[in-house]
Amino acid sequence: MKKKLLVLALMGWLLVACNSAGSEEAAADLPTVVPTIVIAESVNESSAPDDAPAVEEAPVGEVVESESGEAETAVTTESESNQVTDSDVVDLDEIILYEEPQGMDYRTTLQFTMSVDGAVVGAATAQGSRTVSPNASNMVFTLSGDAASGLGETMTMTQIEDAFYTILPPQNCITLAGQSGFENPFDLFLDTGGFLTDDAQRMLPDETINGVDSAHYVLNAQNFASWDVAEIYEADLYVAKEGGYVTRLMISGRGVNNLLNSDASQEGDIFYELNFIPEAVPAIAVPQGCADAAELTSEYPMLADATAVQSAPGLFSYETQTSFDEVIAFYKEALTANGEWAIAQEIVQAPNATITFTGADGTLMVNLGPGQNGGVIVGILSMP
Repeated sequence: MKKKLLVLALMGWLLVACNSAGSEEAAADLPTVVPTIVIAESVNESSAPDDAPAVEEAPVGEVVESESGEAETAVTTESESNQVTDSDVVDLDEIILYEEPQGMDYRTTLQFTMSVDGAVVGAATAQGSRTVSPNASNMVFTLSGDAASGLGETMTMTQIEDAFYTILPPQNCITLAGQSGFENPFDLFLDTGGFLTDDAQRMLPDETINGVDSAHYVLNAQNFASWDVAEIYEADLYVAKEGGYVTRLMISGRGVNNLLNSDASQEGDIFYELNFIPEAVPAIAVPQGCADAAELTSEYPMLADATAVQSAPGLFSYETQTSFDEVIAFYKEALTANGEWAIAQEIVQAPNATITFTGADGTLMVNLGPGQNGGVIVGILSMP
């Protein structure tokens, strides 16, 4: 199974968080009005007479006559044009299924385990929460066995408006200001990069899943485009009948998975369950031990127009629209003004530069490079 469900959240987070321009481009690609899928109640085909008259849809704007004899204008809305009208199957390639429902707080849970000969070799669980106001989310990952190799056993990622915080023990918290892209646990857990495909058959009766009236669809091996599936024991997808979003995805089967098992060729039993739970969520706060992004400061000089401020132990960075030459002049003057630091080395090859300072407290490196927003990225690295 090569799905990016956990890769995006566990291994690719830094690339996304540090590329605010990329996040904005992705956001720009989303529709401004999210169409609504409505699952129609299933109708037994045999109950409809063969000679039932066909119902023709009036084109948009065409005047039609109502039952009362009055003239009406047929209007087709964007939501209506995207409704699911065939309730017996669902198209798993329809991106609307996987989009985050709009205007609601929710929780997400994820359980992902792999067992070989009855023994668990790797497991990953996650708890996510999301609030609309403020625009915030929190995700806590717990890893064990081979899944924790090189990553640690717990990870926390919190997004509050445009501030991002992450804790990857034993490292201290990393705070990034002016960054976004992780405020949507639903998208991180249920990525749409070709995970599910083809049509899935509906199974009656419908069920109430996580408090939501949901249509039940049965999946088979043909529905998994990028998972290395040897056998499917059971696989079910539940979709909200009003809103058309996934409320639960459960998969039990046999295959290989290099996220949970260090032996990428070894087959095992795999269980995966994702739940979407719409409910009130307590206010999401800055994690304990993290500096509030709104209060980020540096013990070293910083230009007044600093944006996208990032802070981690021994590292401070930001972007400025000040010119490249002016930034170099600023740091050479500001750091040597009181004799605390002296220039040890200066390497300038525009648009990049590294100026190394030495002093009683150790070594300080000021690195410059192109910024994501057309400015200059300033990175200050301190070493004892």
